[in-house]
Amino acid sequence: MKKPPQPNQLRMVKAPVEEPLNILFVDDDESDAALGRLRLSTERNLHVGYVTAASDAERMMAEREWDVVAVDPSIAGGFEFLKQTKTLNRYSSTLVVVRSNCPEAIRMAVQCRIECLMFKPVNVEHFTDQVLQLAAEARRRRQRQQRRVLAIGAHPDDVEIGCGGTLAKHRTDGDAVAILTLSRGAAGGDTNARAQEARNAAALLGARLEFGDFTDTLISEGTRTIELIEAAIREFRPTHVYTHAAEDTHQDHRAVHAATLVAARGVPNVYCYQAPSSTVDFRPNFFIDITPFIENKLRAIRAYDSQVNRSPLLQDDVILATARYWGRYAGHVLAEPMTVVRQRDSALDNTEGDAPSPRESRSAAAG
Repeated sequence: MKKPPQPNQLRMVKAPVEEPLNILFVDDDESDAALGRLRLSTERNLHVGYVTAASDAERMMAEREWDVVAVDPSIAGGFEFLKQTKTLNRYSSTLVVVRSNCPEAIRMAVQCRIECLMFKPVNVEHFTDQVLQLAAEARRRRQRQQRRVLAIGAHPDDVEIGCGGTLAKHRTDGDAVAILTLSRGAAGGDTNARAQEARNAAALLGARLEFGDFTDTLISEGTRTIELIEAAIREFRPTHVYTHAAEDTHQDHRAVHAATLVAARGVPNVYCYQAPSSTVDFRPNFFIDITPFIENKLRAIRAYDSQVNRSPLLQDDVILATARYWGRYAGHVLAEPMTVVRQRDSALDNTEGDAPSPRESRSAAAG
């Protein structure tokens, strides 16, 4: 007899699974390079993509983290795409295949900071070996250097309000970003609509999204919540976790904060963000510059039409005023405030310091 499904569980694996190496070919060549591409497509634990246009390649770069991008820059827009490749995915290795009688193409390819240059016609064995070697090196580089960011919220829109600018900054830096939302926000409206809004917002931030199935307003800080967050941490293996602060009038927010501290006990960097329901006891000591990313944050919050239309706290001017308020304590134009639970990564562009409480701020202004 089958056991009934357990409530409040994500459909997540219990241990990390090795992801396939991702290889993208951008060319319109049907020569030996194409034979190498076909051979690689039959390898196990490889994901091989193929496009013939630079515009399609840019779209695919936005959809997946590619370990190797093999380009024939003679295609229309090929060199422009090659120049953007490191911006689109900083950890990718680039392999360029050109004809040996094109010195200008060789010079331009080298200027694009490529990792490998090969000449047509290629030796298929050498070509496939080189692609696999570059892919493995890129994967090791990503695992060594890439931050993996998990932002946890009780309801749809909590994460975007609290740390949407920070997530946009992480994504621009080439970090992997995921959002875990523990409920579908039934107390705030139609759950199907809110879930779709959450998916739209996550897509705008370049983040993966996972839902729990807890009941809005009834989230506990107990075992089930801890286990759910632990499952997400086991799968995503974050280096950074962002979650609710304890100083909050919403019981779900306080519960998620407490459960996260237990579940994320092995994560090296843990921060707590501000919510509209945070109290005056929220005293941040870490400020992240989101000045270049404020539009990313505003767009993500606007994705929640059902909430923006009913809450003045989600209007653009309020979000901007809040970011400007905290920015002045850190020397930034706009900032998101955090309290630090644990921090081992000092590479984030931020300013640390003790912010005065609102009461102290008013006194300073009056003086």
